[in-house]
Amino acid sequence: MKRIALTAAGVVTGHGVGLQRLGAALRLGASAVSMATRFDTAGLCSQLAVEAPVQTGPDRALGLLEVAARDAFGPTTFEPSTRRAVLLGSTKGSLAMVLSGERVDPMGHLTAWLAGRTHAQGPVRAIGAACASSSAAVGEAFELIGSGTCDQVVVAGVEALHPFVYAGFHSLKALSPHPAAPFDAQRLGLTLGEGAAVLLFESEAFAARQSVLAWVEGHGASSDGHDQTAPHPRGEGLLAACRRALARAGLEPSHVGRYHAHGTATLHNDRMEAAMCHSLFGPRGVPITAVKGSLGHTLGAAGALDVVACALSLLARELWPVSNLRQVDPSLEVAPVMGEPRAYANPLALVATAGFGGINTALLLRGGATR
Repeated sequence: MKRIALTAAGVVTGHGVGLQRLGAALRLGASAVSMATRFDTAGLCSQLAVEAPVQTGPDRALGLLEVAARDAFGPTTFEPSTRRAVLLGSTKGSLAMVLSGERVDPMGHLTAWLAGRTHAQGPVRAIGAACASSSAAVGEAFELIGSGTCDQVVVAGVEALHPFVYAGFHSLKALSPHPAAPFDAQRLGLTLGEGAAVLLFESEAFAARQSVLAWVEGHGASSDGHDQTAPHPRGEGLLAACRRALARAGLEPSHVGRYHAHGTATLHNDRMEAAMCHSLFGPRGVPITAVKGSLGHTLGAAGALDVVACALSLLARELWPVSNLRQVDPSLEVAPVMGEPRAYANPLALVATAGFGGINTALLLRGGATR
């Protein structure tokens, strides 16, 4: 069985900068949802968003990426290496710069900046896979290291709030006038957010003398081929991705201790994930965690942030509550975590992402150990 190690991570979210702030907020079920201030939301179906409390220049996406990279690596200087790759996931990159008239590749220049920062001379790619962009990048890191092509892969997910995208989700009637509440009986839709995560994955040999935040032991991907925006109602595509991740690791669903959900709080997504969990885990079920009630839906950055959030809870050997969840929708037949954090020793988690266009990814995470 091949696996890769997550050895460093930096984040910026609505809770601020750093893993400590993120973990403390998620552990208590705190939500960073508030009134949107960066653009006018008058006349739209929601006025809420999750904004990162950091100042950046006009290229907000690049600014968020720089903050997360600084948090991940500090003053570390990398030696140039052809066995180090950079993979960046986003849905729109530096869209604001393009719309302002700048002649930039909205994804390519972010990826090039990160490659320069880390002196990566191996594969350097931008990955656009809707809301699964950065989780797909983690999956590709798994393949690059597992195949022996690379020793290290830097994965980033970045997304800046933008009024054009906000208006688009308004037109889909997907935004909630109240803070997103995944799996709640009264949920009305999602809350958009922004943020960035920069992760360093290494081969098992490279990670031997370092602290490991988490191990990625399996990866699976699939496509629904069902609808442009709605997932397959029974979650067949996501189910296939989850089964592929387990098969790559040589494990069964019975080994999994928790399911870290995509958890957008839309009616369609939560129903789909509940159906998928029933198919995969059967009547026993598993505890379900989700962070979009806390961080908002950060689109292309969501997968990388989910990996970090899940890794932190696994390190703590705890289950953390789903933010804003008050009463579980009885039609879903799932068991999301509510109330206080609680001790939970099973170190294996399945992290799922489902994007527009029917793009699905699943990552099998095992808790790491710090030295």
